[in-house]
Amino acid sequence: MQNSLIRSTGYWVPPNVITNDELVASYNAYATRFNSRHADAIAAGEAEAVPLSSSEFIRNASGIERRHVYEKTGILDIDSMVPRIPPRPVEAVSVQAEFALKSVQIALDKAGYDGSDIDGVIVASSAQQRNFPAVSCEIQEAIGASGFAFDMTMACAAALYGLNLANGLIRSGQAKRILICSPELMTCINVHSRREVHFIFGDASAAMIVEADDGRPGGWDVLGTHTENKWSSALRSDYGFINIAEQSVDPAFAPHLDQDGHKVFKDVVGFAPKVARRMMQQIDLTPNDVRRTWLHQANIRMVDMIAKRILERDRTNENAPSILHEYGNTSSSSVVMNFDMHSDDMAVGETGVMCAFGAGYGVGAAAVRKRA
Repeated sequence: MQNSLIRSTGYWVPPNVITNDELVASYNAYATRFNSRHADAIAAGEAEAVPLSSSEFIRNASGIERRHVYEKTGILDIDSMVPRIPPRPVEAVSVQAEFALKSVQIALDKAGYDGSDIDGVIVASSAQQRNFPAVSCEIQEAIGASGFAFDMTMACAAALYGLNLANGLIRSGQAKRILICSPELMTCINVHSRREVHFIFGDASAAMIVEADDGRPGGWDVLGTHTENKWSSALRSDYGFINIAEQSVDPAFAPHLDQDGHKVFKDVVGFAPKVARRMMQQIDLTPNDVRRTWLHQANIRMVDMIAKRILERDRTNENAPSILHEYGNTSSSSVVMNFDMHSDDMAVGETGVMCAFGAGYGVGAAAVRKRA
């Protein structure tokens, strides 16, 4: 059976930045206006007041200080609170494919490849811009790759679900070199008018090239991968193609995006490290064998607790680095970004564990070892 390795990774973030203070000023202006306009209904108990936010609340709840975003003006405009992205003609490259290609080209350049060296493309992200044709097919065409292409979604764990699939396809001989890309335009999904979630997400694109081991030096051996699910709707987004049919019956229907933060925290902190440890047990890897774990960046308290349960030691920025303060939660791209930023200093032969977790609940884990 053919072994697989991660040959290269790459990530790209937009230059536009929104600080906590900027976001709070916009959100509080919206909340104050709403509460003023609906004061009578709120006083009568017919409507709920929109609570105010603060930079301190955001930092304490998440560890986030800034986030990079595709488009800033629309998010901060209290009359829209969504990014302003002009529609494109069908013959133009789509926004999400273009976003993906930013990180794809970086990963290709690092590996010394061009698109013709790729024989499989997986877009693994929280959502795709359209239902069909697959965004992966568009990326495949843009880079001149061959073979198969498909889109998949498993929320914040999607990149590691893609890695698990790529590992299996390569080990079984069905592919030689697979590109996994996670273009996450999460500010288009988020509801910036809801206090519980208005601060969470940023935008980022990440990519991995996974290939069969042909004996060349460099890269990271994939020692093991594992994915598991446990159903929950505590973190949910209902945006989809059925919405227009639902709105034909109820024009006021709004697709749901929300989370029960306390329940998600409790459930995922209990579930995610168990999945990672099961994967480690399958390959006889103990916590003492693991120098570093790269975790999905959901919030800092989850990162602290999940790292400790995987490593059996307190989290430090050395053994489980965090990038939340700068980028926020960038969904499935975050674990690849974290790995890309914090792996060069590891020595040949040292081992690390990736773990990502999110809606579904879906958890993905992978163990990798640096090659000579």
